Amino acid sequence: MFKKAQVQLTLFYSILFLLLFWIFSFGLYFWMDHSFGERYISRVRQAQQQTGQHEGVFEDTKTAIVTIAGDVALDQLRDILLALNGAFILIIPTLSWFLAKKTLEPIVIAHEQQKQFVSDASHELKTPLSIMAGKMEVILKKDRTNRDYKQTIISNKEEVSRLTGLVESLLFLARDDQGKYVMQAEAVDLTDIINAVCAQLQHRIKDKNIAIHLRSTNDNLIVSGQEDLLQQLFFNLLDNAIKYTPSLGTVWVTLKKTKQAALVSIRDSGIGIPHPELKKVFDRFYRVDPARSSSKGYGLGLSIARTVVEKHKGKIEITSVEGKGTTVTVLLPYYESR
Repeated sequence: MFKKAQVQLTLFYSILFLLLFWIFSFGLYFWMDHSFGERYISRVRQAQQQTGQHEGVFEDTKTAIVTIAGDVALDQLRDILLALNGAFILIIPTLSWFLAKKTLEPIVIAHEQQKQFVSDASHELKTPLSIMAGKMEVILKKDRTNRDYKQTIISNKEEVSRLTGLVESLLFLARDDQGKYVMQAEAVDLTDIINAVCAQLQHRIKDKNIAIHLRSTNDNLIVSGQEDLLQQLFFNLLDNAIKYTPSLGTVWVTLKKTKQAALVSIRDSGIGIPHPELKKVFDRFYRVDPARSSSKGYGLGLSIARTVVEKHKGKIEITSVEGKGTTVTVLLPYYESR
């Protein structure tokens, strides 16, 4: 598909560039031809008279020389233009092919990303649906106890909840890609956000017996943003920290002020991320090697986190040491009252 488009663009660019140069060449040649005509000779005669030279026996000879010089100059200009046009006929198609490739490059990348996104999303949606269908098929093959039916319903309810989270994440990313998500910025206290998120995740923290250490400044950290988006951001980051930290591990959350922005650092004592894979962690559907973690996830948490930070004109960075833990640092601009 894109090869055909590249060929068409190459033809378009080639015809356009050649046409423009031919118009320029013909225009230049005819303008010079007109300039070296009678008008040019008249100007030479005027210049001769202004220098104090009188018309005489040499005037016709000089006029002839000027005329011949003009003809020679026109011939040379014509030869140069023909040579350039001949060279451009060979050069322009190659240049046009390169320009066409560069023009289509962002479209090709976007198309490949879209294909990958659709493929990954389809796979992630299919997996829980298959699990649910399989469980219902098994339980319907013969009569079961009420307990068996209840367990199947509870299990399917969990899968539905996970599917709901996936669909909401996909909708958020899709709306952001299309530029349809408009952020309503207001003053938001990051300390309140972090405390609320920690309360939401309290059951997860207790289940894994993880210690959470919160270090915060005495001053309120007020940033400009949308509260629900910021809550989603830090929920994803803390959820990841808990998910990849083993039992009896520790998560440190630090809030502090810098000169230009509020800083939130989330550090865990988890499995860490191999250095070569650090560049991939923000990619959609990227997940740590399943062999290194039994935690389930769709690989959208950090992608959404980066999107939220970018919408708030902030910065997010991840550093990690394999086997020792990961640190996520978020910088968000302060709220400025108008």
